[in-house]
Order: sequence, then structure tokens, then C-alpha cells
Amino acid sequence: MNQYSRILLISNSTVHGRGYLDHVQEQIKMFLGDARKVLFFPFALYDRDDYAARAKSRFAAMGYGLESAHATDNPKKAIDRADALFIGGGNTFRLLKALQDRELLQAI
Repeated sequence: MNQYSRILLISNSTVHGRGYLDHVQEQIKMFLGDARKVLFFPFALYDRDDYAARAKSRFAAMGYGLESAHATDNPKKAIDRADALFIGGGNTFRLLKALQDRELLQAI
């Protein structure tokens, strides 16, 4: 990641009658541009494996590789290798606690 990061905020991942991130697919693709490696932070939900698998599948359908921070040996190094970061929503307190416990806030 470079020092001139941009942030795309999406308030919800689903809209009634549509699939996961379907309603913002074009905005995500425009935002990410040439990025190919996305690092996902699934810490806001309890079942991180399922959440990461759903995000990985959806990002693959858009043409991006996705790695989950919870499944990597060194999330701080993974941040440096990533072209983009995707922080999934859910329980904000659970998310913040996990990021603090792993000392990732500064790196993000």
C-alpha cells in the first residue's frame, strides 16, 4: 500500500433481491482500477472463514484475487503486499477489538 491511499465506503453489502456486493460492483471495479491483490479483514463477523470465502468468491467474479488477513501468518506484511484493503462490516466492536489485538490499526 502506498502513502496516498483512498477510501471507498459502502454502507451495506446487500440490497434486497440482489447478491452480495451486486449493487456496488461497478463502483468497486472503478475504484480498484488496476489493483489485483485485495486483503480482506473479516473480523466484524464471528464466522470469519465463511465471511472470507464469500468475499473471495465475489471478488474473484469481479477479477480480483482476495486474501483474508485472518488466514495469513503475518497480516502486517500482507498489508504491504496488497494493492487494496477491504474491511468487511458487521459488529464494529468485534472488528475494532480484533484489529487492536493484532496491532493492525497503525498499519491500516
